[in-house]
Amino acid sequence: MEIKNVRVNEIHWSIGWNASQEANKRLKDKIGETSKYFAQLKVGNATYNWMVDTVGKWRPMGMAPDSDKAVIMEKAEEIRQEVFDKLPGEDSLATKICQVPNYEEYIFYKDNGDNTLDVIITGWGFHNFKKAGPFIETWPPRPIKHTTTIAFVIDGVRQPQRPFSIVTPKMQKPDVTDEQGIRSYKEYAGLNITIIDDATQRQFNFTTEDKDTELEFDVTTKATVTVRATIDGEPLDGETVGIDYDGQHFDVQLTNGEATLSDLSYKSGISCKATLRDEERSEPLSGNTATVITFDFKTPPVIEEPVVEEEPVVEEEPEKEPVIATITVLDAQGQPMKNAQFRLQQGEKLLEGQLDEQGAAQFMVETFAIDQPLQAHITTEDQHQIEPIEFTLEADEKEYVLQENAPKSSGSILGFLVFLLILAALAALVIFALKPGTEELTKIINKNFF
Repeated sequence: MEIKNVRVNEIHWSIGWNASQEANKRLKDKIGETSKYFAQLKVGNATYNWMVDTVGKWRPMGMAPDSDKAVIMEKAEEIRQEVFDKLPGEDSLATKICQVPNYEEYIFYKDNGDNTLDVIITGWGFHNFKKAGPFIETWPPRPIKHTTTIAFVIDGVRQPQRPFSIVTPKMQKPDVTDEQGIRSYKEYAGLNITIIDDATQRQFNFTTEDKDTELEFDVTTKATVTVRATIDGEPLDGETVGIDYDGQHFDVQLTNGEATLSDLSYKSGISCKATLRDEERSEPLSGNTATVITFDFKTPPVIEEPVVEEEPVVEEEPEKEPVIATITVLDAQGQPMKNAQFRLQQGEKLLEGQLDEQGAAQFMVETFAIDQPLQAHITTEDQHQIEPIEFTLEADEKEYVLQENAPKSSGSILGFLVFLLILAALAALVIFALKPGTEELTKIINKNFF
């Protein structure tokens, strides 16, 4: 598609190439992909023509609004710098390629409709022949960009990482301040810019100046937080609430269930924390309305603890050491029944054993009941069983001497004979009493025996 043509007698070819045969090919060989910014030259019978492959409405820069001319010239300068970068040591050739008869008539632009512009150059390698005007070897001086630095401040402090939008006549895009709370732009003077703070939606308008400029936008917004507290539905009164916000701590007192803290500097994304009775609540502050934090306490039910009856302390009786008792068994003559077998028996309780050389043996008293009869059954070494010997255990007694029943003594026999004699005398007395002359005998018996 042709976008520009001019009669051959109006301009003059400056490069030592054959313009009609090899200009386009030589250009691409020299600068490669950068050649896409230069329109294809086509030589006619009486005209020079420049063609483009892209569709769209191309216009000469002279038809652009002033705000776009600066952008077009900036892009043209970038193209020129690329050419010089592609031709190191060939500044003369680079200069001739980049010269045009007139930049307002030979530099074209296309508005893409999305706040971007495309630029393409016609008339490259030519200079004026008949038209009035200087010989243009380089681009005309372009406007100088100056730095505009913006910052958002809250209570005089610049805010890092604060999101906002920047709006110009050609575009709108989101942006954010850096760690130092600033954002810088390089723009030409006279550009109208609107800055929109995301958090507060406040808009700030300014026009770039022909010098470096710093602008601070005050976005301080005062916020209010109200704490409401009840217990069992009734307002809580007289207690202190701790409020923490943005590194600051405040203590406020509840009056009729409410406490309010005003004049806090609102900062987006920072929550406010309230502490009451060891409980915490957090809410993000609002820059438009009061933030309300609520506590609703309940009185815990009274739980009656069951009365636990103490179990009586049972004192454990100390373990008694076993009580050992000794029995010594003697025969009828009082001699120990050595090595005899014995059996102690008390009802169903039974203990068997053997006497030692001294006729003695030990046993545990606890085996039998105290103060109850106990029998000892003895079998001698020659397997003679003596009559059981009965004795009684006593609490404090530990030595028991048991003796076989002894034979009756001579004294006992004599007494028995005397008893028989008396009986006989009595019988004789009765007989003689019945006969005469027995009175004297009766007297004699009574005298001697009664």
